[in-house]
Amino acid sequence: MYAGRGHAALVAEDGQAWDAVLLVRYPSRAAFARMVADPEYQQVTHLRTEALSEAVLQPTSAWG
Repeated sequence: MYAGRGHAALVAEDGQAWDAVLLVRYPSRAAFARMVADPEYQQVTHLRTEALSEAVLQPTSAWG
């Protein structure tokens, strides 16, 4: 189980109607930034975008 404090969404549209949630943990925000800046990642990121009608990227900090 996970509980944490939400931070300002990095990607979100008004009126989100979620039907699924995926929780992913990265070693650090810097590691995530390196991943999304990687040219190989950027070549395939369109597949994720095309597969989703809506997406929210919500950073959190774990309680405790």
